[in-house]
Amino acid sequence: MKMQKATRFLLILTLAAFLGGCSTIKGWFKSKKPEKPPDVMAQEGITQLKKKKYDDAIETFEKVRDRYPYSEQAILAQIKVADAYFYKKKYDEALQAYKEFEKLHPTNKAVPYAIFHQGLCYYRQRSTIDRDQTYTFKALQEFRRLKKKYPKCEYIPKVDKYMQKCRNDLAAHEFYVGEFYFRTKHYKSALDRFQVVAQEYPEFSKVGEAKNYINQCQEILTHKDEKPKSGFLYNITNLFDARW
Repeated sequence: MKMQKATRFLLILTLAAFLGGCSTIKGWFKSKKPEKPPDVMAQEGITQLKKKKYDDAIETFEKVRDRYPYSEQAILAQIKVADAYFYKKKYDEALQAYKEFEKLHPTNKAVPYAIFHQGLCYYRQRSTIDRDQTYTFKALQEFRRLKKKYPKCEYIPKVDKYMQKCRNDLAAHEFYVGEFYFRTKHYKSALDRFQVVAQEYPEFSKVGEAKNYINQCQEILTHKDEKPKSGFLYNITNLFDARW
C-alpha cells in the first residue's frame, strides 16, 4: 500500500510539472511576437526619421539590413542609416556609411546621392578662413568627382553653388595667410600665397589686391637681393669718376 501511494504521489508530481512546463512553453510562444516583414520595418524607420527619432531609425534600419540582407529594403536601409547619422550631425559616421554604400553598390541609382552627401559631410565640417581648410578642400574634391562622374544628375545645380563657396573660402584663406606673412615681413612666403590667389582663383573678389601685394613683394625682394653699393673699391671708383 505504501509503495502504491508513493508511486501515485510521484505520478501526480510528474504530471503537475509537465502541465506547468507546457503552460510555460505555451506562454513563451504566445508572448513571442511574429517577425515583421522588411517593408513594414523599413516604413517604420522612415517614419522615425521624419519624426527626428534618429537613434530609433538607425536601430530599425540596422535590423532590416541584418535580418533581411538580400531584400530590396536592405539596400534602402543602408542609405537610410547614413541619412540618420547625417541628420544627427554625426558627419564622420555618416561619411563612412555613404562610402560603404557606394563601395557595396557601385551601380545603384542612389550612388550620386551618396557621393553628394559625402561632399556635404566634409562641407558641413569646414572651418573659418583663418583655420585649416582640409574639410573645405575635401568637399570640393567630392563635388568635382560627382560632377565629372554624373554631369547630368539632379544635384549639379546645388553642387555648383557649393563648389563656388568652397573656392571662395580657399582663396580667402590664402589671402589671409598672405597678409599675415606680409605684415611679419616674410615677403617670399607672402608672394607665394598671393600668386596662388591670382593664378588659381581669378574670380576671387580680392584678386586685384592680391596682385598689388605681388608687385610690392617682388619689389621688396628685388631690392633686398641687390648688393649694397659700398666698400673701398666702390668709393675709389666714384672718386676717379668725379675727377673726370
